[in-house]
Amino acid sequence: ARWLVRGWDPGRDDALDEAALDRLLDLAWSEGVRVQACARLAAVETITVQRRQDYQAWVRQQAAAALGVQGRLRAVLDALQQARIPVLVLKGAALAHWLYPAPYLRESSDVDLLLADRDDALRAARVLAPLGYALAYPPGRFTHELSCRHRDGGLELDLHWALSDWPLLDRLPGLDTLRSSARPVPALGPAAHGLDAAHALLHACVHRASNLAAGLGDRLKWLQDLHLLAAELDRTDAWPRFVEVCRQARACGLAAEALQASAIVFNTAIPAAVAQALAAGRRDEPLDATRLHDWRYLQRLNFAALPDWGTRLAWIGERLLPPAGHLRALYGEDLGYPTLLWRRLRRAGARLGAKAPER
Repeated sequence: ARWLVRGWDPGRDDALDEAALDRLLDLAWSEGVRVQACARLAAVETITVQRRQDYQAWVRQQAAAALGVQGRLRAVLDALQQARIPVLVLKGAALAHWLYPAPYLRESSDVDLLLADRDDALRAARVLAPLGYALAYPPGRFTHELSCRHRDGGLELDLHWALSDWPLLDRLPGLDTLRSSARPVPALGPAAHGLDAAHALLHACVHRASNLAAGLGDRLKWLQDLHLLAAELDRTDAWPRFVEVCRQARACGLAAEALQASAIVFNTAIPAAVAQALAAGRRDEPLDATRLHDWRYLQRLNFAALPDWGTRLAWIGERLLPPAGHLRALYGEDLGYPTLLWRRLRRAGARLGAKAPER
């Protein structure tokens, strides 16, 4: 984490031998920040010339791959524009081009796009089919995204129509609101736009909550997004706007917990007035954001947030018997539906039987 924000520390890091550097780079890979780590190490004169050349070569390969993804994404966005389907670029695919020093430094495994609704997402999938993209599996009733994979495996698109699929977070802004303050991303085409800094930070906080609920934890890649977005709000005096969008979305608790996690790792500067405002806002929210690891708690809240018993029963049914494509994406492409369902039920049983995390 220190390397990501300050770089090599002479006199402190010089003692790292080659085995230690390899272990750190393995860790950086699992945390989604290996490109940044290698780019910084390539400039350290106390590391052997051969090592630095290897780091530089690998970073160049990743930069070239990122340019390939950028070209493909431009073609996708051009096709959607020609079809008059409004869209925003989400998360790393957009942040890479304005929040980081160079786009290839923000690693991404897929590209997330936001559309107006399910119908537009399905229409977008049809528009992109001639470019080689196909639906991985049909979306369920309560999902908020569908996955489109290119036939050559070169790019996977996640087409979203909401920033979260939690019924509890039903006040998050939709596409129209987000487009009204969206920022251009010229590198992805003349019509390409992403979220403004305040909404991007809100989305990063919501995304972190989903990751914690899924057991994925806090990866450095995602915490660094939070850290850099907070610095951008400092630079542009946009903290009041961020607090306001959190209040409107009833996500002050999620924001406070996410910023605290970033501060622990990256020493992120959070203005006292912002911390106080988020603390006040979270008192009126139904979600206790300190319990994101408690699966049973989150299920109860999301169940209660559904509008009626018919919807609640359908929601339970989709979780007990999800589409086969969804299960294959989670547990393996070559498994039959009974085996997939058994794994799903075993996982649910383990969660139900697990002791709730201490608060």
